[in-house]
Amino acid sequence: MAVLRRITRPLLATPFVIEGARALRRPLPLAAGAESWARRLGAPVDDPLRVVKLNAAVQIGAGGLLALGRLPRTASLVLAASLVPATLAEHAWWKEEDPKLRKDQLREFAQHVGLFGALLLGAADTHGKPSAAYRARTATTRGRKRAHRAAARAGGHVHAAIDTAGSGASSAASATGRTMHSAADSARAALPHR
Repeated sequence: MAVLRRITRPLLATPFVIEGARALRRPLPLAAGAESWARRLGAPVDDPLRVVKLNAAVQIGAGGLLALGRLPRTASLVLAASLVPATLAEHAWWKEEDPKLRKDQLREFAQHVGLFGALLLGAADTHGKPSAAYRARTATTRGRKRAHRAAARAGGHVHAAIDTAGSGASSAASATGRTMHSAADSARAALPHR
């Protein structure tokens, strides 16, 4: 699996680095689309060229991190977030009246949706390791068992104190898990749904 990650991450990052470099070299055609899209969202953009260049820099930077395997989950989320406005601004197939252009834009749009899905998979990849919430719960359980064994060896009138401490640690681990799941759900909710 590690070899697969080393191969797929650069492959997934490549289109973002290339598109980011293209946008930095020729931002003007993209600026008009970014400005009209921002206007429709009710967020006027003072300098659409700056927005296009910033998005391009983000794509190059996050693409580079993903390709190198540095912060791959974060880089995948950043790329997924940067893909949404670029896709909507550049490949609005529903606006095209010419059937051939509409078909071409729809194809590009579908490819971007596929990339978006691949990035979400990359963001969810824990490298085969369990989540932090699972590790916290497991550590709590192991700690409780060790404490019970130590109490039994010590003659054992401390079971109630250990149960109380174990219960508090378990509650803390559960709260940590809920917080992490809530943060993940919030991040997913912030991404546009199709």
